[in-house]
Amino acid sequence: MEASPPAQPILVPVLEVPAPQAVGQLAFWNDAGSPQMPIREIASAEMVRERVAGLAHEIAGELGGEPLTLAVVLRGAFVFAADLARELIANRMENLLITFFHASSYRGTKAWRAPVIQELGELSSDGRQTVLIIDDIVDAGHTADAMIRRLTSPKRRVEYCSLLDRPEAREVPVHPRYVGFRLDGPGFVVGYGLDYDDKYRELPYLAQWLPSLPTLG
Repeated sequence: MEASPPAQPILVPVLEVPAPQAVGQLAFWNDAGSPQMPIREIASAEMVRERVAGLAHEIAGELGGEPLTLAVVLRGAFVFAADLARELIANRMENLLITFFHASSYRGTKAWRAPVIQELGELSSDGRQTVLIIDDIVDAGHTADAMIRRLTSPKRRVEYCSLLDRPEAREVPVHPRYVGFRLDGPGFVVGYGLDYDDKYRELPYLAQWLPSLPTLG
């Protein structure tokens, strides 16, 4: 079971992990006495903002004019979902509802169990509706598959929007209809809501986490 793929191929920017660029840090962490963060930038804050705006334009072009419920997968997608919702409003999609689900399947960098999905809001069961699942990343696809199965019903159109997609890691045949960036390579990504053990969610850019990078004392 899967949400419908795009009717025609959409050009999706590719981010390389391992990243070829220098270590990226915010300015106030660059003091001589500050520890070096073990990350390497793969998409700047400006690149992320522009891509989210582009996704909102795509979504509004296909789903505009009808009620839309955003089903946000916590915790990694909270920053992406907030910015995307504001961009959808800017594209005149004012009939929005937002609800939340908590999905737990990772410990550190590894998926360590089947995803556990907890509904934190409520979806209407009356009348036809379109639900757009908002996720941070689709890797193996188990969480995406569980979310789609959880929300699918005869009266719902269910689509999937993920900030990041790594098709080469797929173990379940799911295909997000809307994708911010495709990842090329196995590197672990943090920033813009994504974390390593709850660290780095606050970064405004996307970065590869580098566990072997030494820190500066």
